[in-house]
Amino acid sequence: MGKKLLMVFFIYVVWVTDIFGQTIVFDSLATIKSNGKRFLINNRGKVILNIGFDFIIFYCGDSLLAVKRGDLAGYIDRQGKSVIDLKYKFANRFYSGLAQVYDANMSAGYINSYDEVVIPLEDPFTFHTFKSIYNEDRIVKNEGLHYGYINRQNVLIIPYEYDEAGVFQDGKAIVGKKGRWSIVLYGTIDKHNQIQIPLEYNYLEYQYDGLYYAGKFFNYGEPDYHYAMGCVNSKNEIVVPFKYDSIRLRHKFLYIKGNECHELKLEPYIACNIREEGWRIVDVRSGKETACCYEQVGEVKGGYLEVKRGQWGLVDNLGTVKIPFEYDYVQLYDDEVVGVRKGNKWAYYKTDGSRVTDFTYDYISEYRLGLALVKEKGKFHLIDKTGKIRHRNFPVTRKEGAYIHHPVQGSNTLLYCKKEKYGLMNMKGRVLFPAKSEEAILFAY
Repeated sequence: MGKKLLMVFFIYVVWVTDIFGQTIVFDSLATIKSNGKRFLINNRGKVILNIGFDFIIFYCGDSLLAVKRGDLAGYIDRQGKSVIDLKYKFANRFYSGLAQVYDANMSAGYINSYDEVVIPLEDPFTFHTFKSIYNEDRIVKNEGLHYGYINRQNVLIIPYEYDEAGVFQDGKAIVGKKGRWSIVLYGTIDKHNQIQIPLEYNYLEYQYDGLYYAGKFFNYGEPDYHYAMGCVNSKNEIVVPFKYDSIRLRHKFLYIKGNECHELKLEPYIACNIREEGWRIVDVRSGKETACCYEQVGEVKGGYLEVKRGQWGLVDNLGTVKIPFEYDYVQLYDDEVVGVRKGNKWAYYKTDGSRVTDFTYDYISEYRLGLALVKEKGKFHLIDKTGKIRHRNFPVTRKEGAYIHHPVQGSNTLLYCKKEKYGLMNMKGRVLFPAKSEEAILFAY
């Protein structure tokens, strides 16, 4: 079971405030799959649904869950009770009081939680309408071959004049129009359809904090034409020069500290690549390279970066070597802990380069609430940040796997695997849910 793959799907703690200002803590929910059908369980391992569905879709804080059985979709609440009958071809999640649904003809529209049609089901299904996130009171809508934006009352706010249109983020949306040679060029508009970044880029992607990755053909159609990537801000000011072949994308993550969920602050450093030369670290505030050059790079976290130069090591964002290039792999978990692999064995290091444990583990995990799960000599144990064993011998065999969940109501659980099926146990090894799910059990609040 790949720990990196599982991390992609974890969804963290959400605290919901009701109209009286009181904090409500929902039971976290997960889907399990048995005999091809999906059921709901809560964080205590209790099965909520007795009737299975083909699909169950929900995210943090959702009060209604989209479900599908056969060719029909509808909605249930968090207790498993039917709220909107199974009558749609497809049902997406609710967001800000609206949900996108499709009828038998695959026409898309929006309903509220009372199953009242707010925006008529009349648009044909397209990738653009499917990905449209109905936030910031602007919804992507197409007419013919062009795209515009409506508000939540189905009033056209931005006319159908774009060949491509993305969702609004932080008040701006990336849009595209066909230019010379019918090539789509991208820029941004605000909510009033005022152009912020001119439509002149062949590639444009928002990376939060007012930063955009951009790609552009220079001297297109001429003998010396070339493509280069750089970064611009929301005013179209170049903050990283256009001289790179590729840029490693930044992503916004959440992380756990203590019993709390925090949003990971984006680093002011990114990795940029020049073919035949390698990767280097670039400060997006000044556009200056701070370190060079590496064969491969990981993501910057806490001012540190996994890099490969022959072998793997760890550097800070100025290129100072913290862990030498002597290892088969390094895995940066946070701004304090690094997993390091030598041959088939793992050890823990600190980001200052000091070693915490010996290379004795067949498997390691990141630390959560101060504990990490390790496998040594076929046995699983929980260790603290000094390497001391806190809990021994979890009932998982050598050929099976286990993974620490993010906190569930303030305490960790273990996702474990037996005979290719998944279950849950607490941090002392007591089984909360037996290993009978055909898919990994991944909680959302």
